[in-house]
Amino acid sequence: MIDLCILCLNSNEPLTDEHIFPYAAGGRISGIILCTICNKKLGKWIDSPYLEQKHIQLARAVYRIPGRSKKIPQPFSDRYTIGNNQSNEIKIDQDFNPVVVPKAPEIWATENKKIDIKFSRDVKYAHEIPKIIRTTFTRFFKSDEGKSLGWTEEEKQGAIKKSIDEARNRKLTSESIQLLLNGTWHIDLKTSFAEHVKVIYEICCIEFGKGFIHTSSGEKMRMFLINRCQDNKGDDYDLEDLAKHLKIISIVPPDLDGILKYLTQNAPHTHQKNGVRSFIILF
Repeated sequence: MIDLCILCLNSNEPLTDEHIFPYAAGGRISGIILCTICNKKLGKWIDSPYLEQKHIQLARAVYRIPGRSKKIPQPFSDRYTIGNNQSNEIKIDQDFNPVVVPKAPEIWATENKKIDIKFSRDVKYAHEIPKIIRTTFTRFFKSDEGKSLGWTEEEKQGAIKKSIDEARNRKLTSESIQLLLNGTWHIDLKTSFAEHVKVIYEICCIEFGKGFIHTSSGEKMRMFLINRCQDNKGDDYDLEDLAKHLKIISIVPPDLDGILKYLTQNAPHTHQKNGVRSFIILF
């Protein structure tokens, strides 16, 4: 039984339930091993950066793993331009379907005192068009330009009705959108590694009890996590320094290194720091 916080070693604060692996990443194993303050620190500086990585978000989206907010992240949530004139934008919804990004309504009066309105909505939201037209017209009539028309209330309502009727009578068209999404995803090995150090440390504390905390390996991992939770000061290291600090041998498999060099045309700045590494942990 652990009767003190395994991070700050305070035995006077009540302990809270800590998910060994983040709940939002599917972690369901937990232990009462951290005080509230340390639990929040690890969540902010270790778990959150790990969960914000695109490849983790993609895994959560594929396996439909929600967080505590019940929301599933969409790693392709950026906007993408489509069409030859690049005038239209789409975004990807939670089910990976493309949705046209709405354009704010534009409204103006012509020389013959006719009012034109222009906006766009995805066809799946066509039912919102009447409301959008009515709201936009109402605001326009309250503006200086709208007041300058000198229209009666009857004329205003007539213009709104006419515009809504025209929109309803217009034939809606839709087309299938197929496009190749281009972009760059950065995998932060230090962020992923910090998460794994936290997981290993917490599992060892649960399995071997609080005696593990004071072992050489336990103390190194605990201090590493404490440093990471101090306003991100733990970022002041590279993987080689980290390997030396925790007595970890960082290895790039020869075959993988060759593939990385081939894909990057042997440009050192593109593969040496961002290459995929495996770790052998020596305790």
